[in-house]
Amino acid sequence: MKARLLALFPAVLCSVPAWAAEPAMNRKVDLDGDGRPEAVTLKWHEDKGSFTLQVGGATFASPETGLQGGALDVVDLLEGGDKWKEVAVSSGFTDGDKRIFLFGFDGKAIKPLGEVHSLGEVKGNGIVLSQIWMGFWNRTEKYALDRKTWSVRRVPQPLYYVGKLARVKQSFPLAHSREDTTAIANLAPGTTIEVLAASVPERGGEPVHYLIKSATGLLGWTGQGPLTTQTEGLPFAGPSPVVDGSPSTR
Repeated sequence: MKARLLALFPAVLCSVPAWAAEPAMNRKVDLDGDGRPEAVTLKWHEDKGSFTLQVGGATFASPETGLQGGALDVVDLLEGGDKWKEVAVSSGFTDGDKRIFLFGFDGKAIKPLGEVHSLGEVKGNGIVLSQIWMGFWNRTEKYALDRKTWSVRRVPQPLYYVGKLARVKQSFPLAHSREDTTAIANLAPGTTIEVLAASVPERGGEPVHYLIKSATGLLGWTGQGPLTTQTEGLPFAGPSPVVDGSPSTR
């Protein structure tokens, strides 16, 4: 992905949407690599909270409702690696409700590729790194393009890097594991801890667990509650975090 497009795309997602005055958005671009540009049109149905995407004579009607209109853009997930380009339709205006639907076009039909939370970094090698705000840290999700199945799939991670420091206000224990709450250590007030990593559940509604390094170098687990109420210095800000590991399962 060209640096210019990467620099502009987040601004498109976060700015006041053009569709507020003009619901239909249009592009003219060669998506299937045949040398002839296709007319690409996105229309939001504000009464239903859905959209219709049209590429040439092909049409895709969103099966979902309750979406918030955003923007239409064209990206190249596999730059130079194939002849196709992809269409990105964004919905939502805050990090908590942001969703981006990706589509391909094979010359005849529109192919839903899947959904990512954001296009934080498009590598041009079929990889998308999506940034998701988790209350005091950014979770990096990796998505990979599978051209054979016309899909963009999330690559699961056992843990997510956090890398934030905090000062202990009130002592709390570090557990042996996420399942075993036997205390390894009790953190001393006034000491500095490092939140190394997080275990994020695949389904929403389940707690996030954090791997902590104590001032003495011991490692153990805790939940977000103690980090919120018994430490200080973590950069809490913004909306509630997206806990679900895969936005496409919403």
